[in-house]
Amino acid sequence: MKLDITSIIKNNGGTISIQLEEALEDLKTSLGTVSFTSPVSFTGSITNNNGMLKLTGRAKLVYSTVCDRCAGRIEREHIVDIDEEIIEKEETDLDLEDDRFTYSGNSLDLDKVLADCVLTSIPMTQVCSEDCQGLCPLCGAEISEKGCNCENHDSIDSRLEGLKGFFD
Repeated sequence: MKLDITSIIKNNGGTISIQLEEALEDLKTSLGTVSFTSPVSFTGSITNNNGMLKLTGRAKLVYSTVCDRCAGRIEREHIVDIDEEIIEKEETDLDLEDDRFTYSGNSLDLDKVLADCVLTSIPMTQVCSEDCQGLCPLCGAEISEKGCNCENHDSIDSRLEGLKGFFD
């Protein structure tokens, strides 16, 4: 989404309130096992602070993934607090190592900022519940729901059988 920032470019301290709900192009593809199932809802503001724009607000969306312990399908709402500084892109600026968000002219592309903030804040591990016990390593049954008929015996690799009593 392109945001027209003409009203605050020359107005130090000027603020624009933002409320939008949009499906972002960068989030339409899956990220590993994570797929985004709702558009991003963003409420916030952008303020001119001596030529640097300060974007603050909160983004919400729903994503679907699998539990890392039991491989069950889960759906979660994800809320991201956004606090980003956006600088003007200079025509003579050749510093390609700078990873700050930029704007040029009288418009700001919010899609890139929102997508980057959402993608970098998704938790690395996903668990359906804290008491999920996962899958049985012997039979593959889901322990939390169905239980397991496997005996709780130590399965030792036959190649390491000689080391079994080493510490006794």
